[in-house]
Amino acid sequence: MTWHWWLILALALAALGLSLHNRASIGALRSRLVHANAAATGILPQKTAETGKRTVAVVVNPTKIGDMRDLRAVVEQAAADAGYSATRWYGTTPDDPGAGQTRAALAEGPAVVIAAGGDGTVRTVAGQLAGTDVPLGILPLGTGNLLARNLNLPLGSSLSNLAMVALTGRPQRIDVGRIGAPEPTEGELAQIADMGPDARPFAGREPFLVIAGMGFDADVMNDADHGLKHAMGWGAYLVSGFKFMRRSRVNAMVVAGDGSNSFRVEARSILFANCARLPAGFVLAPDARIDDGWLDLVLVDTKGWIFGWGDVMRRMGLQGIGVRRTILPSAGTIDLRRMRSATVTADRPELVEADGDALGYATKVMAEIDPLALTVHVL
Repeated sequence: MTWHWWLILALALAALGLSLHNRASIGALRSRLVHANAAATGILPQKTAETGKRTVAVVVNPTKIGDMRDLRAVVEQAAADAGYSATRWYGTTPDDPGAGQTRAALAEGPAVVIAAGGDGTVRTVAGQLAGTDVPLGILPLGTGNLLARNLNLPLGSSLSNLAMVALTGRPQRIDVGRIGAPEPTEGELAQIADMGPDARPFAGREPFLVIAGMGFDADVMNDADHGLKHAMGWGAYLVSGFKFMRRSRVNAMVVAGDGSNSFRVEARSILFANCARLPAGFVLAPDARIDDGWLDLVLVDTKGWIFGWGDVMRRMGLQGIGVRRTILPSAGTIDLRRMRSATVTADRPELVEADGDALGYATKVMAEIDPLALTVHVL
């Protein structure tokens, strides 16, 4: 094995080490916010006699919370300090991960809606707030916390500091991505059924704030063990990734915008990026901006099994420190294109994900950006 392959493997191991370090740095927060029992926390939607523009709504994922009393005490104290008149709590459920709760919260006319949970909770709440004037506050309690990273929220800080930013931060307008798929044909349903008992189709339209796509990344996100995520943080995705390094490529036709430009692609992952920063300092699409109104199409491909993926990680690591060019041999590629919207039609149904949530299988997906549709509280 030549020296540059050893460098690639060293970078991959360094990434895992960084993930464990980041995990330890927020251990004080996460040790209080795991393994919840929703029935014991008292987080059903609550109504109070107070109404008006100075109330706070908190949409919380109970599976991310250990001590609800602790969380409630911290958030309600921060809200009182900031002059809010009341705080209402809405717990998500497996059947409704936050959309219905956010609509119920909006009906009460809150001044801010806080999403307390992981990336899935944040994207679901944000999808309902997009197009309104109600700002989103974020309490990042998940594994990746990708939107919080891209907004430079203080992930290593205390819960009270995070609550303060969520309630009183500077308002910033950001883009919201949308990914959709049509109803599957009978033939596609038959193909999906052959993929396993848990395979389900994706149809409809879902929001995303960071990255959506199909291929390798969707397989990895769907497969990552929940217990391992709790123990290792985002490093669990590296473990899951080893299982899919040899997955077949996605063969697809891409139509950009209004259809005047189309091209065929073959890649391990086809991704739609609204922003680009990943854990451990990796950057997938260095030119992607969360407020520029553009959709960044990212095509990731590899050759040489582990060496190819090691090369992709090396490139993302270098992009994280501003280095675009490299003199080392290439075993992995990251091709970038920018457009307003894109339609991808694969040769067969592929698993689709949005901000880490597996949405189901689809052959055809459409992605677009809703410019500056959401207000978020940031530092």
